[in-house]
Amino acid sequence: MVQQYEIIVVGAGPAGLSAGIFIARQKASCLLISKDLGGQMNLIPKLENFPGTLMSSGPLFARSLENQFLTFNGEMTYDTVERIDEVEEGMKVKTIRSEYIAKAVVLAPGKVPNNLGLENENTFANKGVHYCTKCDAPFYQGRTTATVGVGGYLLESGILLSRMASKVYLIFRGGKLGGDRDMIASIEKKENVELIPNNSIKEITGTNTLQQITVVSNSGEEKKLDVDGLFIEMGSKINLDFVKHLVKLNSKGEIEITSGGKTTHPAIFAAGDATDIPYKQIVAACGDGAAAGLSAFNYVEKLKGKPGIRADWKKTIGDTVFHY
Repeated sequence: MVQQYEIIVVGAGPAGLSAGIFIARQKASCLLISKDLGGQMNLIPKLENFPGTLMSSGPLFARSLENQFLTFNGEMTYDTVERIDEVEEGMKVKTIRSEYIAKAVVLAPGKVPNNLGLENENTFANKGVHYCTKCDAPFYQGRTTATVGVGGYLLESGILLSRMASKVYLIFRGGKLGGDRDMIASIEKKENVELIPNNSIKEITGTNTLQQITVVSNSGEEKKLDVDGLFIEMGSKINLDFVKHLVKLNSKGEIEITSGGKTTHPAIFAAGDATDIPYKQIVAACGDGAAAGLSAFNYVEKLKGKPGIRADWKKTIGDTVFHY
C-alpha cells in the first residue's frame, strides 16, 4: 500500500529542514526525503554568519535542525526522488525504493558545486579546498590562497579573497578574464592578486591540510605554488529533472518562485538554493524554507475548507492574541 502524507519535503538542507519543522509543528503529517543530511552545509567547518550561532559547524547545525524536526514528530527517509506526478489523490512522489502520495510538496533539493575532478580533491575538502568563497574566505586573513573558476564566479572569488588574503593566485584556462568589465578592472588593480592565465590545476598535495598546488599551462609547462587555501568556483548543478515538467524554471535551471515559496503549480512550493532567490546563504534558505512550509500547510488546510494560519506561534494575553 502506498504511504500517504499531507506534505512531503524533498531535501534535508537548511531550507528543507526548516520547512519540515514549520510543517510538523502544525501537527500535519510530514515526510522529508533526502539523499543526505545537510547538503552543502557539510562543506562548512565553522559556521560564522548565522545570527545567534557562533560555535557551530555546518554538519552540527544540520543535526540540530534534524533533531528539532523529529521532535515535532516529523518523519525522514534517506532516498532519491526519481519523479513527481499529479494523480487523483494529489501528488505522487516516486523514489528509488518506494512511492508516496501527498497533498502538497515542498522542493528544497539544493545544488551541488562542480569540482575539478582531481585525485585528492575530496581528501582536502574543508582542509584547504573550498567551494564557497563567500563562506570561507574569512578564514584566510593574511594567508596565501588560490582561486580557480569561470566567469563571474571567479571574478567575485578573486575580489573577496584580495580583501583578506595576503596573496591570491587567480587561475584560469583562457588568455584573458571574461565577465563584468568593472570587476575585471578592479581585479587587475589589486597588488596582491597574481593572474595565471592559460593554466589549469593538475595536482593538489599536502600532509594533513593542503600545502601546494601544481598548475600546468596550455603548452604543458608545470609550476608548483605554495598555498594555504584553494577556492574552486566552477559553478553548481541543480538536478530538477524529476519535477521540471510541473514547475517553471528560469534560464539558469532554477525554480521560479513568488512570495511564500509558491511555484507555478498550486500544490508545489520551493525554497533554498534550487530557487531563483538572489542570496544563496543558510539564513536565507532557513527563512524561505519556513515560509514555503507554512504556505504548503495553508494550501492543505484550504483543501479541507479551513482558513490556514498567518503565524507559527501565538500567545493570548487577556482578550488579545499576539502572533509571532
